[in-house]
This record gives sequence, C-alpha cells and structure tokens, in this order.
Amino acid sequence: MILKDIVKSTGRYITGIVYPERCPLCGRTMYAGSAGIICQKCYGKAEYTGDSVCMKCGKPVSEDTEFCMDCTGKETSFICGKAVFVYNQYLQKSMAGFKYYGRAEYGRFYAMEMFKKYESWIRKISPDALIPVPVHEDRRLKRGYNQAEIIAGWLGEMTGIQVVSDMVIRKKHTNPQKELSNKERRRNLYGAFDIVKKSRELYPKIKCVIIIDDI
Repeated sequence: MILKDIVKSTGRYITGIVYPERCPLCGRTMYAGSAGIICQKCYGKAEYTGDSVCMKCGKPVSEDTEFCMDCTGKETSFICGKAVFVYNQYLQKSMAGFKYYGRAEYGRFYAMEMFKKYESWIRKISPDALIPVPVHEDRRLKRGYNQAEIIAGWLGEMTGIQVVSDMVIRKKHTNPQKELSNKERRRNLYGAFDIVKKSRELYPKIKCVIIIDDI
C-alpha cells in the first residue's frame, strides 16, 4: 500500500512538471503538486457564500431573509440547492477557462471546495449517487469533456459516493442561462433533459441524489 502511494505521488509530481498546474483563478503557472490550490496573489479573491442564503436554492440573500425572490411561494422538484462561491469577476474568469478554454484541471479545485464546505451535509443526507448535469453531445465533442462530470468525478473520489453519468441525457441545445430571466430560463430548459429508460433497471437502489452543475 505504501509503495502504491509513493508511485502515485511520484506520477503526479512528474505529470505536474510536464503539464504544470495553474492557479484556478488567474491561470498563473504553479509548482508541481499544487493542483486545486489558489496562488498567493489570488488569496481572498474567491468570495465564499455565507450563512445568509436562500433556504431553497442557496442563492445569497439579505440577513433574516429565508427565500430569494425567485423561490418565494414556488414549488420545486428538489429539496435544496447549495453554492460554494459568489459569482464575482474572478470566478467568472475561472469558470470561463474551465468551460471554454480547456482548463479541465480546475474541476479538482471546485470539487475540493465543495468537499470542504459541505462534507458534513453530504454525509448527513447520505446520497446514493452524484449525477452531473449532462451537456449536449455536440458541445462535449467541442470542449472535449463535460465540466460537471469532472467536478462530480473528483467529489466522488473524495466522498466515496458513486458517480452516475448515464442516467440523464441532454436532448437538445439550450441558450446560455446567465443572460435570461427566471421565466426565460424555465422555458429554455423545458424538454432539454430526459431520464434514460433503462436507468431504473440499472440503478434500482438509487433514491436520493446530488445533482452536480458548474453554476
């Protein structure tokens, strides 16, 4: 077991030299073995969500407010949402690199931060699986990966929870959500996803899941 760990550690070190790690916020090259770590110049730039968040979707709200405007008086098909970061300019740049410019290694950073912030909550609800939100196959081929699946893979490794990527499929292309209103977002995603017919046969014991997405 010790030898196996040494080999794995050495392999990661060599990989880090050939393909150097980068700060997930600014993209600056860092020393080998620093995967998932923010560089010194970027410390404090990642703004974490605090205690004042919507009890339904996890969006930051003002103090003593239970629900955001989007969730007030509305029923949802999920129990609650959790967010790690506030989407500021630094996270916007990081996410753009992760999604559009081949910085797939940033996924480990996001998974590590999810794990650090929500490990106790994850253990408490004890989900049967982590399900990454699927991307359309054309988009996957263009990017080379599904960013949500990368995050889920790392988080699954940290928690020991299985990652199920073949239960939900994306049926159609959708417009970017960030520039749409709440009503437009719902319309945009209507009919975009479907459950694989054989999933109930393949995963009969899955009842509680955490859906992983990058936004």
